[in-house]
Amino acid sequence: MTVLIPNKKAAARWNGALQTRLRHAPPEAFLRSRDRKWTLSGEARVTDNLACAAIYFVDQGLGASTPEGEGPLDDTHHAAVGQAACAVSHGLAVLIQEVNSWRIAALIATARVLAPHIGPDAAARLSATSARDYAKGLKTGLETGLLQISTVVAGAVESNNHALAGKAVQLIAQRISPVPSASLARRAVPV
Repeated sequence: MTVLIPNKKAAARWNGALQTRLRHAPPEAFLRSRDRKWTLSGEARVTDNLACAAIYFVDQGLGASTPEGEGPLDDTHHAAVGQAACAVSHGLAVLIQEVNSWRIAALIATARVLAPHIGPDAAARLSATSARDYAKGLKTGLETGLLQISTVVAGAVESNNHALAGKAVQLIAQRISPVPSASLARRAVPV
């Protein structure tokens, strides 16, 4: 029997690789279970997976907030989409212990979700504004609604729980809803 001992360079590369891989697994498993795109390797793997998960949640929330395709979203709702994408990205980045990756994922997610509604240039500008505002909120204290979205999304992805994911989508929908919440509540009650 031969025992292979890697050189220092190879040992440094593999040191902690399993722990890192296990930390990054929840978003990949979540995306895979919902037949969404995920990335297994490469330099941008972490931000790509965070962005894909954020797009999933915000798209679902946007769809739930505009039942039957009611009307276009206005500027305040565009900003709410950006803030929701930031909250989702931040919660997932904290979950996988890659806290600095939230911003790029949020920029990508916001731009991708809003581009069909307001065009790619306006979506990119709004994405940057949302990320800047969210980062300021991290320093001064985030509002309760964004913290709740962030926490519920992280729990849903970590446990890959459909009920928690549904709750996260509902929180996002409430945040970006173009229809007053009283109208949504009336609409949800069967007649």
